[in-house]
Amino acid sequence: MLDLALDGRIFLDNPLDCALQEIDMLLNTENTQLIGYPNYGTEFETFLWTLSPTTLEIEKYIREKIEQSTHFASQYKIFVKASYMEGEYRSIYYVRILLMDDEGNTGVREYQYQ
Repeated sequence: MLDLALDGRIFLDNPLDCALQEIDMLLNTENTQLIGYPNYGTEFETFLWTLSPTTLEIEKYIREKIEQSTHFASQYKIFVKASYMEGEYRSIYYVRILLMDDEGNTGVREYQYQ
């Protein structure tokens, strides 16, 4: 994730880059962390490890959060693929998010949760 607060000369002018930045911010923000917007964020870690959802539920949850809470990313076709790898000592959820516009331009974000 690009921290735009570090240097005021850095800015995003490509809508796809803005959309990917929005997804990073959304998935890395817990509810109540953003003052004035208590419902912004995903509570994703809690969702994963407390509820133990299926991969289909994870995909639906992420897609809905992106559609509800973003400006740029919600304007793209959103494809979410989640997989679960159960390990002997720890389990891992792997999430891949692909955004595609009408012209075929794509952007991808991948996350691992342990």
